[in-house]
Amino acid sequence: MMAASIVQNVLLKAAEDEAEKLKSIQVDKVVELEYDLGNLLAYDINDLDVNQLRSDKEAFLANLSRDNVQLLINQIFQLPTLKVDNEVVIKLPAGTTRLPRAKPAPKEKALSKWEKYAKEKGITQRKKSKATWDEELKKWVPRFGYKKALAEKEKNWVVEVPGNANDGMDPIALRKTKKQESVAKNELQRLRNISARMQKSKAKSKISLEPTERPTADQLNRSVFIAHTATASVGKFQPNLKEQKPVLKSGQKRHFDPLVGDLKKETTKSLDILDKLKNKKPKLDIEKAVNRELNQPGSLDYKGKGIEKKSKTQLKKDLGKRKHKGTKDKKFGGKKGGSAVRAPAKKGGKRTGNKN
Repeated sequence: MMAASIVQNVLLKAAEDEAEKLKSIQVDKVVELEYDLGNLLAYDINDLDVNQLRSDKEAFLANLSRDNVQLLINQIFQLPTLKVDNEVVIKLPAGTTRLPRAKPAPKEKALSKWEKYAKEKGITQRKKSKATWDEELKKWVPRFGYKKALAEKEKNWVVEVPGNANDGMDPIALRKTKKQESVAKNELQRLRNISARMQKSKAKSKISLEPTERPTADQLNRSVFIAHTATASVGKFQPNLKEQKPVLKSGQKRHFDPLVGDLKKETTKSLDILDKLKNKKPKLDIEKAVNRELNQPGSLDYKGKGIEKKSKTQLKKDLGKRKHKGTKDKKFGGKKGGSAVRAPAKKGGKRTGNKN
C-alpha cells in the first residue's frame, strides 16, 4: 500500500506539471488589457492579489507575465498575415505610445539635383541589364568596365574626319579629350553634392576637424578630446594610453555673476545702463574719431597746399570743441565762441547815460 501511494503521488505531480506546461490560450481578466501592437506593449490595470504576491512572489509574477504575454500574442495573431519568401509574416500597425529617445531622430538624406529633378518629373529608376547586344559586333557587350572600352575601341577603329577640319586635327585624340572632360564634369558634380550635404548636416564648429597638412595644437587637442569621449560612457571609463597627457577639455566656459555679490558694483553697473538709455546722443569716442580723421584719403596731403598739418593732440582738442559747441560759457554767461567783452568807446565821442 505504501509503495502504491508513493507511485500515485508521483504520477499526480507529473500530471500537474504537464498541465502547467500546456495551459490554455484563453485567459480571463476582470478588466480588458490596453494594447499597443506597434510597440508590442500591453498594459494591465487589474488589481494585484497582495496575499499571493507576499506568499510566493516569484511564482505569482511568472504566472501574471505568462497570462499577459498570452493575451498579447492572441491580439497579434488576429492581425492580417502576409506571405513573403514562403514565410508567414504579420505587418504591425503604427505605434501609439511615444517612447523617449536618447538622441534626436536621424534626418532624411538630402536629395541631389538629379534626384530632385527626377522626383519633380516623375522619373522612376529602372533596373538595367549588365550587358547589351551590339548589332555591329554581333555579341553581348557589358555596359561598363574594361570589356566595354575594348569593344568601343574595336568598333570605332576608323573615325570619319569632317571636310572642314584642319590638317593637324586628330579625331581620336579629340574624342578621348571629350570623354575625359565628361568624366571630370560628373566627378565635380558628385563632389558638389557631397559638399552640399555636409554643409546641411554637420554642425559648424569653431575648430575644424578636417585633415590638414600641419594641424595646430588646438586642432590636435580637439581631435583627441572627441576620440576620447566617443564612447557610451562619454570617456568616463576610457583608459589613457602610455605616456599620454591628460585630455584637456576644449571650449569656452560661461561665466555668470554670483547672485549675492558686491552691492556697490551692481549699483554702478545699473546706473551705467540707465545713463546709456537716457542719453539720446551716442557717446563720442575721441580716439576713434581722430584715427578716422588721420586715415582719410586727403588728410595727409598737406605739402604744397598751404595747409598746416595738425597733430593728433590738436585734433583731439578740436573734436572736443565740436562736441561742446553751443554750450554756455560759465565765465561770461554768453555762448562759447561769441564776443562776451564790451566794445570800447570811440575816441572823442561822448558818453551817454543818465546823470546823477
